[in-house]
Amino acid sequence: MNDLRRVRYVREEYQESQKYEGSLLTFLYDVPYFPPCGIFPPLRLLNQFLSTGGSNGGMSPGATWEPFCVSEQEYVDLVESLRKTPLAEIEPHARYAWVKPSFDPSLDSIDVYWAWMAAACQKHRDRWRATLTALGPLS
Repeated sequence: MNDLRRVRYVREEYQESQKYEGSLLTFLYDVPYFPPCGIFPPLRLLNQFLSTGGSNGGMSPGATWEPFCVSEQEYVDLVESLRKTPLAEIEPHARYAWVKPSFDPSLDSIDVYWAWMAAACQKHRDRWRATLTALGPLS
């Protein structure tokens, strides 16, 4: 977790924002609604997402950052950290470290992040909701 890129970003809450810095791993667990329906995107789609700079969330929580992309090696290291780092190590640093993401290679041929996100949620939404519901109230 410590060898990953450091990311500076703003946690956006309704009528409030606060600057943060964390590893790429903790940053991604701090972005609301990411990964969509618990499915982690392949590299090119992750980079499309990171290139947006995020969203302030409006009346919902959000996160904003200077747009960037990760290299293939950073992605490999990130995926390894996602798989190996216990959530208990991430929870103190990120708002949404509730469930480790899954991967669905059957969706990897989709070329546009928003189309991939829609397909991921169409396929995995019910499982994702059941997983979150089983956790009980989340803070």
